[in-house]
Amino acid sequence: MSSAPGWKRLFTKGIDKFRHHDLDGALESFNEAVRLAADDAPHTLYDSRASVHEKQSHLKDALRDAKKTIDIAPTHWLGYFRSARLFAALNSSSAALRMCSLALQRLDDAAAAKHEARRRELTALRRRLEAQNRCPIAGVPVELLLMVFDLARRPVVLSHVCRRWREIALSHPTLWRSLTLAGSPNKALLKAQEWRRRSREQVAELVVRKSLSDVIFTPWHGRQMVHPDDLEMRKKILSELGLLDLSLVKVCHLENMVAHVASFLTAMSPCRSRLETLSVSQSSLGFDLPLRIPDQGLPSWENLRELKISNMECDWTTFTACLRGLTSFEYKACDSTMHFDMHFESIRSLLNANPTLEKLVVYTRTRNPLHSMTGVPPETLIMPYLRHFELSGVALSPHSIRTLSLPVIQVLRLISLPGPSMLQNFVEDPRTSLAELVELTIKNCAFQTQSLTLALFCSPKLEVLQLRSDFDANAVAESLSMPYSTLPPVLSSASRELVPTELPILCPSLNVLDLSGSPSLKTGPVMRVVKERLSLAASEDGGRYRLPGEDSDRHVSSIQALKIDECPHIEAEMLPWFRRNVPDFSCRYSTTTKERRAR
Repeated sequence: MSSAPGWKRLFTKGIDKFRHHDLDGALESFNEAVRLAADDAPHTLYDSRASVHEKQSHLKDALRDAKKTIDIAPTHWLGYFRSARLFAALNSSSAALRMCSLALQRLDDAAAAKHEARRRELTALRRRLEAQNRCPIAGVPVELLLMVFDLARRPVVLSHVCRRWREIALSHPTLWRSLTLAGSPNKALLKAQEWRRRSREQVAELVVRKSLSDVIFTPWHGRQMVHPDDLEMRKKILSELGLLDLSLVKVCHLENMVAHVASFLTAMSPCRSRLETLSVSQSSLGFDLPLRIPDQGLPSWENLRELKISNMECDWTTFTACLRGLTSFEYKACDSTMHFDMHFESIRSLLNANPTLEKLVVYTRTRNPLHSMTGVPPETLIMPYLRHFELSGVALSPHSIRTLSLPVIQVLRLISLPGPSMLQNFVEDPRTSLAELVELTIKNCAFQTQSLTLALFCSPKLEVLQLRSDFDANAVAESLSMPYSTLPPVLSSASRELVPTELPILCPSLNVLDLSGSPSLKTGPVMRVVKERLSLAASEDGGRYRLPGEDSDRHVSSIQALKIDECPHIEAEMLPWFRRNVPDFSCRYSTTTKERRAR
């Protein structure tokens, strides 16, 4: 007790120095007072030293003294009050809010007038902290949150954000109706079980990835050995999927499941199947197990709109009988180790049964062209809605070319087609219109330069032109730099009825040009294409023109992307000029063996 007068004098001395803004002297006095008082130091001594640390911005030291204040006087408001300010200064909002609440609870009601200023300060601090912690989306109605969650398509991630989001995500089965199975079979089984429970057995999108199929699904008559444990896991996964109502599936993607595709399609074949999109793919092409649509499912495929098949042989007769109303059809059999001779007539009946098609993509590796067909020529096939037409490696007969009409084509891609050219037929066919064409790609196909030039004159909206074949590239480039008024005499008579109106330049909307692989292409014609369009685009009226049937004017576009790889006659000293005037320019004089083989 003999030390009591000493620490009290030091405490009083420290208070006096603090009032005179001698913070270092006050801290020295308080430190000595704490040392002398030892366990008998009151909470006011630690609070006073915390005040000095706070003034000196030593917030962690101040917080330690504030905690000591609370330990000595847990029922007094002083330590909580200072801790609230310190936690707020340290950006620990949740701790500061907790201290605010505890301090307000301990303020003596009888002394409310005495501590009213402290009460107001605490109340203001709590409001400010609550405003900082309040999430702008916290007050959004559940219906709007569900719309946001549905667009995000990540229910697991969303359920980990906060308690409210987790409750919403787990209580709405519509968020769990997209099931993707991949990777480890054990994880896939657990996910299938969890999604079945959360979606209430109503999955709308089912995806089985290659990483899972290669482990547990046996391809082509057991050619790949499967471990007994994997066989058991496959049985469990198939059993779990069998508990789902597959007739409700709208989107289905199956990878490397040749032996089990039929069972899946059969399960989706009740009379009211909702399947709209089906994608079936295989890593390598196999011919001994063709893809078939279940016979009992004839009336069930009326809702199917998009069909995509990769590296699988198809039973086209069954497809034609079952499928009606397709808007998109993609078939790719491009295994680099095999050739698959396929001609256009194989899918002609399917196209004839689906006049609603808007997109057609067929990729094969046919070795030989198709010779003229004997017998009665097929009727004209008009595809009134087809906007995207893409063929690669498909054998064409003269009959199939002459009897195909595309009135509203926008994207035309012809790649490695053995046999006669389709381009001339599209130009001469009165039912085929190129007025809406925005992309023309021709690679490794036979066509006449005059037919191509006529096609360009008929395509005022063309934006992308990619050519890689045996043609006069210089003549095409020259035509792309001339207006309609300077049409060569050799084309005048042939194009008089095809050209809708005079334009400032051929294909005024063109902004992507690829003439790679043209051994005769020279620098001058390509420079004129770029220069003429730059000049028109920078002119006073921007090369203004108007197309028939449109109320607003258009302007000439400059070339934004130019690719002239493997063109040996392009002068190297002019490459800097091209790079200055074309944002995306490429000119490589040689390619690797790997790249040549890829083409």
